[in-house]
Amino acid sequence: MELDINMLRSAVTVAGFACFVAIVVMAWRPGAQRAHQEAAMLPFADDDRAHTETGEQK
Repeated sequence: MELDINMLRSAVTVAGFACFVAIVVMAWRPGAQRAHQEAAMLPFADDDRAHTETGEQK
């Protein structure tokens, strides 16, 4: 069995699909729910210190 360009293309496609499946599994695992909820609330985290109109903290 010789390694030509088509075998290389197939190997890269399979490796890419395996990476995609691994990312999906890591994102949808039950233990990740708490981390995702915390990350989703970050934009709404309120800072106790006042800010000026330019965005600098007082």
